[in-house]
Amino acid sequence: MIWAWIAAAVAISWLFCKKGISWYHYIWLLLPIEMYGVTIAGATLKPYMLFGICIIASDLVRNKTIRIPVAIIAAVFALIISDFLTGFVMASVMQHIMFILVLMIGFCYQRRQKDGIEFEEMGQATLATTIGYGMVFTVAWLMFSRGITPDGVYASERLEPGIVLRLASFGGNISQRMRGFCIDPNSVITTLIPGAAYALANVVYRKQEIVKSILALAVYLAVVVYSGSRMALMCTFVMLTIFFVIGYKRANNKRQVLVVGMTILGVILIGLISNIDAVILEVAKMWESIFGERASLGSEYGRLTIWKTNIQYLIRNNKELFGVGQNQIYLLTERGLACHNTWLEWICGTGIFLGVAIDLWFILAPLKYKKRTIGLDDENAKNAIPLIMAYVIVVVCISTVDNITNSVLLFLMLILRYGTINQSIKMEREA
Repeated sequence: MIWAWIAAAVAISWLFCKKGISWYHYIWLLLPIEMYGVTIAGATLKPYMLFGICIIASDLVRNKTIRIPVAIIAAVFALIISDFLTGFVMASVMQHIMFILVLMIGFCYQRRQKDGIEFEEMGQATLATTIGYGMVFTVAWLMFSRGITPDGVYASERLEPGIVLRLASFGGNISQRMRGFCIDPNSVITTLIPGAAYALANVVYRKQEIVKSILALAVYLAVVVYSGSRMALMCTFVMLTIFFVIGYKRANNKRQVLVVGMTILGVILIGLISNIDAVILEVAKMWESIFGERASLGSEYGRLTIWKTNIQYLIRNNKELFGVGQNQIYLLTERGLACHNTWLEWICGTGIFLGVAIDLWFILAPLKYKKRTIGLDDENAKNAIPLIMAYVIVVVCISTVDNITNSVLLFLMLILRYGTINQSIKMEREA
């Protein structure tokens, strides 16, 4: 039954997607399907991977060859050596194979773009994806909250299919959280962030597709709240603040922006005050659910405690140089817990030198893009803002979850690092 929900999300996304965009951009409509697909040797071949293989094939047919950047070749070689040094643990090997496959799909995807980075078409695809999946997830949550639980809505076990997961915290408390088509509730929001960023850009300073963008933001915010992800809540607040500042600075009439902002805030406050008792009760329940019932950063099973435990294991067992293999640390420490941090997982899996190098490869991607675009016109900068903002938010969000093959992260990183600048813009600059 979960595939019926998946089909509905894809279909709604396609309906909201502006027609006429190049076919390869439709891969964004499949990226949120992270948990489901064909399992081979413990690794899941997901729908976007099958679609991505078509992109690789079409790129090969069009260009007759694929010139892979030295950094990607070096990463592949280093991961092979890493697996050799850690004893070729099958789970680690398959993780790296999936990582390399997603890298190749993302690289060929950005190469397929004909006239440089196709900001507008990517924006259309990601915006539609956020609307389609956000609507399906929100409907599923509303059904669940009213006791309606058809197949595919509710899961009581981590590996069981379901949009809403019954989760037992390390403190022994039980909570229900939105996880969409991902295995972890903290991951679902990363698949919707690019569309939310483009929606904010449309509303704040691009002044286009306002209704569609507001709908995307509404369902995105609903999923953020229902997921119960504290990091997602904080990152979303930061993203909203930054976009408001950008809109204010770029506005011709700054007073108008302030008036509109204050009006919206005033309406919200009036609505809250008029029903203050119910609002306080709901906020208290939400706060208790999200913050009160779960481990804090420094508690026995908090993120900082887990990170410290895993790092100490590497040092005490002389594993800090080469690591213990990907997704293996939880089998070795006394707490038996995964890193809950993608960047630390790279270090635990492959060692401090390779792990830090891979982390920096990702984290410094926006600077690489900025260096290539110095001197370009303001239009190019405005188009890139939602792309860069989405990337930064995803980088921060996955610092509380293990997901080295996060497709949205890899796609955005490759676009920022290797995406070509529009040829017409290049010619103007050279002239």
